[in-house]
Amino acid sequence: MAAPILQSLLLADHVYRDQSTGKHIICGVFSTIFFTPNNQPNQSQPGGGNGDAANRGGGNPPGNGEGGGSGGGRSDGGPAGTKSQPIQSLMQAGSPFAYFSVTELTGRKTFEVRYVDLHDNRVLFQAEVPIECDDPLKTIEVSLPLPRLPLVALQERSYALEVLCEGTLLGSHRVLARITPGSAPQNT
Repeated sequence: MAAPILQSLLLADHVYRDQSTGKHIICGVFSTIFFTPNNQPNQSQPGGGNGDAANRGGGNPPGNGEGGGSGGGRSDGGPAGTKSQPIQSLMQAGSPFAYFSVTELTGRKTFEVRYVDLHDNRVLFQAEVPIECDDPLKTIEVSLPLPRLPLVALQERSYALEVLCEGTLLGSHRVLARITPGSAPQNT
């Protein structure tokens, strides 16, 4: 059987779900995290930022999208013995959201959303999302709150938010960590 088709994958400040229509409202889509070199690791801001040094967003519980969300996450990308935690315990005010939609899905499948440091392909956190569908023509939409996106080092580098189904990579969203313009120390 062929793998499901990933139709979209976005990283955003917040994803709302309209109760009357069921539509997802995606606010603040970004692919760049700005940081100040003198900040501590894990302090960053997406996109253009709002002046603070943290990701913006909020917290709808997992499972807001069809198929829902649950699962574990690795908060520090540590070694294999690191304790796996539910994604809800890693969420904080200011945490971003992942939104993805898939089609060509029949039966029950386990999807994995993971955030990877592309410098060394280390998984920094991951969450499992079980989805069940009986109609391969149906589009399944999932919004998933994430923990703050960690920066491994306070240097410019690339990360990826990836979606896998049963171990098969369906697609990824590249995230660039960049120094906030005007914040780099100047050599005189």
